[in-house]
Amino acid sequence: MRHPLRLLLYIEWILFAVVMALEVLPHHTKSPDRPIWLNISIVVWLALMGLRLPSGKLSTKAIYTVAEIIPILVAAYGGMRPVGLLYIIVVIRSYLIFGRQYRLWITGGIFALFLMTMSWRADRLKPPPEFRFQPHDEFRWGFVLLFGGILFCLQLLVDRILAEKQAKEELAIANQRIRNYALRAEEVATLQERNRIAREIHDSLGHSLTALNLHLEMALKLAHIQPDRSTEVLKEAKRLGSIALRDVRQSVSTLRSDPLQGQDLPVAIQKLVDDFQFADRIKPTCRLDLPPSLPQDVATAIYRIVQEALTNINKYADANEVTVTLQTTATEIELQIVDDGRGFNPTHNTTGFGLQGMRERVLSLQGKFEIISAPQRGCQIIAIIPLA
Repeated sequence: MRHPLRLLLYIEWILFAVVMALEVLPHHTKSPDRPIWLNISIVVWLALMGLRLPSGKLSTKAIYTVAEIIPILVAAYGGMRPVGLLYIIVVIRSYLIFGRQYRLWITGGIFALFLMTMSWRADRLKPPPEFRFQPHDEFRWGFVLLFGGILFCLQLLVDRILAEKQAKEELAIANQRIRNYALRAEEVATLQERNRIAREIHDSLGHSLTALNLHLEMALKLAHIQPDRSTEVLKEAKRLGSIALRDVRQSVSTLRSDPLQGQDLPVAIQKLVDDFQFADRIKPTCRLDLPPSLPQDVATAIYRIVQEALTNINKYADANEVTVTLQTTATEIELQIVDDGRGFNPTHNTTGFGLQGMRERVLSLQGKFEIISAPQRGCQIIAIIPLA
C-alpha cells in the first residue's frame, strides 16, 4: 500500500535529511574500516523503502521490517552517529503497517536494539585523545532514557494520529451511509406517495364512476317502462358525473383535501349508505358507535374503507343484506362490513387494488385488517384501528 499519512512521510524525510547532514559532517570519532558512501547508501535505501509500505500477510510485514533493521545494524556497527533517528523511522513505519497489538512488542524490540547499538559504540568507537570530553556511564544512560522517552511519546503521537484518521474514515463511511439511506428513504417516500395518490384516485373517482355507470344502465332500462323514474335516475347520474369531475380536479391539485368535506363521520357514512341504496335497492343496516371526535386520518381511513367495501358489494357481491358496524372502546375502533353475497376466496384475490388499498390504510395506522369470505358464503371485512 502507499503511505497512509503524508505528514509522517514528510517527518521521515526531515529525519533522513538530518541523518545525511550529520553523516557528511566531519567526525570527531574514527570509523573503523567503514567508508562513508556505504552509510549514505543505507540511508537512501531506507528512504526508498518508505515510499511504499507493505500490506496483507503478517509475514510480509515482518520481512519488510527485518529488511529495514539489518542495514541499520550494519550502519551502527560501522560507526554512524545518528543511528537512533533511523530506529525512530522504523518505529514510525511499524506503527503504520502493524496492528495495535504488535506495537508494544516492536517498541520494546527497537529499544533493545538501541541498547545493543550503544554497547557497540562504547566498545568500538573511541574518541581521540585530543577530544577533551569523555562520555561517562551517567551520560550514556541518560541518553538511553531520553531515547526511551522519545519512543513513548512517539507511540502516543502516532496512536493519536491514527485514531483521528480512523475517526475521519468512519465519519466518511457514516456520511455515505446516511446519503444512501436518504436516497432510499426518498425512493420509498416517492413510492408511498404514488400509492397514496393511486389509492385516492381509485377510492374517490372509482366510486363515483362506478355509481355513475350503474345509474346510466338503470336509466336505459327504465327509459321505456318508467320515463319519470328514468329522468330521476339521469339527474342522479348527472350529479355523480359532477362529483367525478370534481374528484379528478381534486386528485390532481388537492389530494390532501378532506373526503368528508367537513361532515361528521356518521353523516358521511349515512350519505354513502343512501347512495348505495339508490343504486342497488338494498339499504344497509348501520350500527354506529363513534366518539364525538376522531383524528382526521382515522376518520378518513374508515370512510374510504366503507366506501370501497360498498362499491365492491355493488359491483360483485349480488347481496341481499349488508351490515355496517362501528364499535368504539377506550383504545380502538372496530369496523365490520358484512354481506350475504356470493363471496370469494381471499387467497385468490390478493392483487385487487381496492382490497389492497383498504389493507394499506389500516396498516398505515398500526391497525389490523382481515377478510373472511368463501364462495357462496358472503364476505366479512374487519378493520381494527387503535385510537392512540
